[in-house]
Amino acid sequence: MKIRQLPVILSVAPLLAAAMVATAGAQDRAADWVRRPTSDDLLAVWPAKALQEGYGGNATLACIVTLQGVLRDCRVESETPAGGGFGSAALILSRQFSMRPAMKDGAPVESQVRIPINFPKPGRATGSHIRPSTASDLPGRTVYRQLRWRKAPTFAEVLAAYPGKAKADKVGGAVTLGCRIGRDGRLSACEIVREAPERYGFGVAARRLAPLFETAVERADGQSIAGGYAHLNVTFAAASIETQDPVIGRPEWVSLPNIEDMSAVVPEAAKAQKAFKARAVINCQVGASGELETCGVQSEEPAGLGYGDAAVALSRRFKLAIWTDEGLPIVGGKVRVPIRFDLDDYMRAASTPSAAEAVPAR
Repeated sequence: MKIRQLPVILSVAPLLAAAMVATAGAQDRAADWVRRPTSDDLLAVWPAKALQEGYGGNATLACIVTLQGVLRDCRVESETPAGGGFGSAALILSRQFSMRPAMKDGAPVESQVRIPINFPKPGRATGSHIRPSTASDLPGRTVYRQLRWRKAPTFAEVLAAYPGKAKADKVGGAVTLGCRIGRDGRLSACEIVREAPERYGFGVAARRLAPLFETAVERADGQSIAGGYAHLNVTFAAASIETQDPVIGRPEWVSLPNIEDMSAVVPEAAKAQKAFKARAVINCQVGASGELETCGVQSEEPAGLGYGDAAVALSRRFKLAIWTDEGLPIVGGKVRVPIRFDLDDYMRAASTPSAAEAVPAR
């Protein structure tokens, strides 16, 4: 996958227009901007110490642009000055980016991009009198991102909420909401933080979906997130309008089988032949809690030993997060699950008596 550097540097000054990039063919194009963050967006994530002391910096991100134009797997490639907080600020800012996906032969494809972001030196230090306008710095506005949802809209519910004009024009959109987290883990008082493109009603549609979300409010450290705010991404994928195979984005596994689980489903025919290396691919639907349902065998190798059925039996050990970070539903979608059995050493060790068992009793 070729990495493209986006031809724009973000700054507090008016943003530069992106240079036009010639495409390799009439139906090919590189990923490009739909909406660039504004100067206010940049100030909202400016590291507090840097703003107070009056210095700037820069950072470069490397990200993948999904088929829906959402950035994922962003990482900081470089940061100046080192440890100044501008890399982390750029990562937070990246959630507000809205892009057109790259196109190949007329179809959207994932692509990698590099995004240089410049935080120019402010005119003066703000000292302790002016705090950066990050949501987390506002009283009562602690913001949580990438929450793990215990309830979320299904593919059918998202499709039902799809704005009519956008559906007719086959236009996709992306929204970020800022919502208050209640004591029961449900969302309320949602505000539209980002909406692209505008004038299609994607923001209103996302707000209608917000009551369907619910998260656990107690963190691992025992602290509650109730009363804080959630940044929630909601993506309306144009590819999902006319398809029997829902677009569910990039699945994230929250539970996977271990080697004991895999050894427990090894077929008897495979045991007889001591064939403990195999591959199988199953296709499944995602249930309400992220579990796999109605799985079927797509392929198995070697054939005839029962590893396809073994993979289906193993499917109960898999579980998915029910909403992706890029803002797409999982429940009701379909996933393709490749499974590799590589159990030679484990099965050999399991069949070898221990030293104590090997000594005959006297």
